[in-house]
Formats: sequence, structure tokens, C-alpha cells
Amino acid sequence: MENLRLSNLKTILPYNLLAERLVLSSILTIPETILVVSEKLPIEAFYLETHQIIYKALLILYAEGKTIDYINLITWIQDHGFLLKIGGSHVILELLNQIYKINNLDEYLSLIYEKYLRRLLIKLGEEIIELGYLTNIPLETIFTKIEQSYFHLAENKSTKHLISVKQGLQQIAKEIEQGLKIPHLSGLKTTFIELDVITQGFQNSDLIIIAGRPSMGKTAFAFNLAKNIAQYHNTSVVFFSLEMTKQQLLYRLLASEVEITSTRLRAARIKETEWFEIHKIINKLSSLKLFIDDTPELSVNDIKLKVKSINFESVKKISLVVIDYLQLLEEVDQTINRVQELSKITRALKKLARDLNIPIIVLSQLSRNVESRVNKKPILADLRESGCINFFFGDSVINKMKNSIIYCWTGRFFSKQKLFDIKFTGQKPIYRLSTNLGWSIFLTSDHKILTEKGWKKLNKVILNDLISIKLLFYANSLTHFNKSFITWDKVIKIRYQELAAVYDLRISSYSNYLVNRIIVHNSIEQDADIVIMLYRDDYYNKENSEKNIIELIVAKHRNGPIGSTKLIFDPRFLRFFDT
Repeated sequence: MENLRLSNLKTILPYNLLAERLVLSSILTIPETILVVSEKLPIEAFYLETHQIIYKALLILYAEGKTIDYINLITWIQDHGFLLKIGGSHVILELLNQIYKINNLDEYLSLIYEKYLRRLLIKLGEEIIELGYLTNIPLETIFTKIEQSYFHLAENKSTKHLISVKQGLQQIAKEIEQGLKIPHLSGLKTTFIELDVITQGFQNSDLIIIAGRPSMGKTAFAFNLAKNIAQYHNTSVVFFSLEMTKQQLLYRLLASEVEITSTRLRAARIKETEWFEIHKIINKLSSLKLFIDDTPELSVNDIKLKVKSINFESVKKISLVVIDYLQLLEEVDQTINRVQELSKITRALKKLARDLNIPIIVLSQLSRNVESRVNKKPILADLRESGCINFFFGDSVINKMKNSIIYCWTGRFFSKQKLFDIKFTGQKPIYRLSTNLGWSIFLTSDHKILTEKGWKKLNKVILNDLISIKLLFYANSLTHFNKSFITWDKVIKIRYQELAAVYDLRISSYSNYLVNRIIVHNSIEQDADIVIMLYRDDYYNKENSEKNIIELIVAKHRNGPIGSTKLIFDPRFLRFFDT
């Protein structure tokens, strides 16, 4: 009997017939309500096909600027051969005679949308059952697909991002007014004064990259940030450590607070007076809403699932995510090489920051270019891992190109730069871009070139787009040119060429260079809103009188100024202080 009841339920999907009729009736009688309805309901939200056809017709009439009334609606439906499908013209007349209250419209929309989500949930359940039987697909792939489908369903994106200019400006006015009454930073305060002045705090939806060479203190600094923000704002922060264990991080945290080295703590070489202080500090730190996850192999989707799970179980939602570090993150798609993978991961992290509407901090290693320079201070060009250029030369010619000179565009003039290395990064699909003046270049689809409207990936470039071309320049020194001749050449053809070898060019100062006169980009920092680079001069220069000073170089700030500030670094307890 129970099985029969479940079988009957499966054939009747959730929907609200009366609410669907009342909403369509409201549009027919008061056409202005379509503005509200179209913001909140997709066509699929209506269960009955008849109602979907009518709603689609109403949306098209509105989009075409036609009057929404009985005559125009019937005409459109009849002209498109749907009159018999909806059951005849009397169905529309019945909608016109439907009695409803306009002030209840939001309730009716909620009823329809709730049933729509339930139908999607049922569909997802059926897909999960089917996936469970597909033993030829790895479980990791199945779980990822389920997670993506679930979060797409849960996020309710159809109404989340749409606001009018009026609503947006009113909200901004309230924020400014509140700021006048109580001055405060617009983002999460790090408690490091000069850094907060430059960044104005870490903003929601921002992707912040903290980069440095090994031994610069990236993990210690990021963990200090996580602890400071959780403590100062009394908010929830999650720290994903792909390299260190949670036990190691917790020993560091306790050592820095009680001012006893983690070596002594681990060995339990503690005095009785220190023991009471440790208990006191542990009770204090236990109130922090700081979560640590030390799963060694994580993808961006794994991180998203874990954050959503914490948000579901906690009263206070996560306000900041910290990931240590980028190069240890994994991507589910194993068919792409590591270069493509890292680029895909940074884009996914930026999207995740927007979806969760919180800042995400991710640590990153810098390239070895730093070590080969006299000046070891890092620059944006060191944050590279692209590899999208194809050269039709032999290995011997490519090897000879190393340590040669290449031209870069500074934004005002060309500059000669040393080509430190050409690194083979695998086989990728290559496309040939041809211009009106006869120039051509071979690139992967996601490599960026300089167009008249700024940097564009090749897959976003269309025919007749204008791209930058170097024609001629006159030298007045060995390194710079005071007259630069840049012209814009029209793209006339983009064609798939072949699967071919691609290379990553490593240059000293700039993240672009010229290939066959065309200016192309060579950087992975494009997805970041803020890039902070860590530099300790005493690590490289032992004679430096300024010991234990770490410089924070804000090398990129999409919505504010760049600059640098210095902090005092305590190597014994791995703490940072304002100078």
C-alpha cells in the first residue's frame, strides 16, 4: 500500500494552479505588474504548459513594446500556432475574469517559486539516482556534478543580483550617511593601520592574492590576518590549509598568544605559572569563530561545499575565506595541464568570492625570476604562470632565445627587457589570428591581447575588432624610446590551427610583450582584485640593519590605490606588528 502511495506521488509534481492563474490574470488586467513578475519568475516556474505559453507571449509583447491586452495576446498565440495547445481563447477570457488582490501579488509569486524549486529538487534527486548507477564515472566527478547542481538550486540566482539604479543609490546613500555618523572602513579591518588605509579593508566579493617566495612568512601573515579579523569583527573565518596540519597551526596560534615557543609547547616544557596562563589563553581563544580545515587535496568546489555546510550549521555566516595556497589546489578536470588548471582555479575563486559575497584570500608562490635578479623585490610580472604562445621554431632556436632581449609596452613607450626563460608547458589547441595589414599570431583561446577597448582574451575577440600593432620607433637610448608608433589593425580572421606546443615566457619587469608586432599579455593576476606581495630584505641581505622587517607591497588594487607598508615580524612567535 505504501509503495502504491509513493508511486502516485511521483506522477504529481508540486505546483499551485490558482496562484499561477492569479499571477497571469494580474498581468492581463494591470500590465505594469509584468515588471515585478519578470524579475522573480522564469518561464519554467509555471508548471502547466498552457501557462508557460501565455507567460512567454506576455513577455514577448512587453519586450517588443506592444500593449498587453486580450487582443494582442490572442493574436500572438494564434499567429504562432499555440491557440489549440492552450485550449482555445476561452482560457484567456477565464484569466481576465479571475478575482484577485493586487496587494497579495508577492505572496502568489512566492507560492509559484517555491513549487518550482521543489520540482527542481525532485529532478535533482532523480539525476542523483541515475548517476549512482553509472559505475563507469569516477565518484569524484559525480559528487562534483551533484554539488554544482545543488548550489545552483540553492543560490536562487534569478532574483539575487537584480536591483534598480534607484534602489542601489538609496543603499549607497544610507552607507555614506552611516559612515558620517560613525567613521569606519568599508571592508574587513586587518588591524594593521597602514594596510587598512591602502585597502580600506577587504571588501565583499574581492579576490585577494598574497604572494611571496618561500620563507617570506606568507602562511604566518595570512593566519594572523584570519585570527585578527575573526577577533576584531567577532565574525566567522575559515582557514583552508593544504600544506600545514591544523595541529601545527593551533600550536602556532597558542605560542603567539602565550609568548612561549611552539617547540617548548610541544615538548611540554612548561612552568606551573605558565600552565595557568595557557589555560586562560585557551579559554579566550576558544571563543574565536575561526575554523581550520587541513584537508590536503581540495578543489574550489570542495571549498564551496565546506563553506556552505558551515553557514548552514552556524548562527553567524562565514565572512572571510583564506586558502594556503593556490598551487596546491586541484581541479577536477584532469585533461588539462597545470598551467590551464591554475588559470581556471583563479577564475573559479573569483566567481566563488562573488557568489558567497565575501572576500577570499589565497596565498601564491612567486616565480623563480626573483632569485635571478639583483633587486629581489617582487613585481607583478613574478606572479605568472600562463604559457599560451606558440613558436614554430626548433628546440635549438628556442634555447638560443633565452637571455635575449624582448620588447614590452609600458603604456607610454616600448622598453627592452631581458627574456629570462622560455618554458615548455604542454600541448594546447592553437588559433591563428590574422590582421588586415598582414600580421598574424598563434595563441590559445584564453590568452589576452591588447585591443582598442583594453585587454581581451582571444575567445572574446571578434572580426573587425581593432588590436594594437607596433609599426616603427626611433631609439634615443639603449633601453627606451621617446617616440612610440602604435596603430590599430583590424582583425580579419580567427581560425583553429592545430594542437601544438606552447611556451611560457618569463620577463623581468612587465606582464606583456610583443610577438610578431602584436602586444600580448602574460599574467595570472588578472582575476585578483588585490595583490599583496611579501618581501623581507634581511633574508637576502644579511648585512641589512633593519632586521625582522617585512614589507607589504600592494602591487595591484582594482578599486583603490597601490603602495607599500612595513610591519615588524616576530620570528619566535610568528607575529606581526605595526612599525
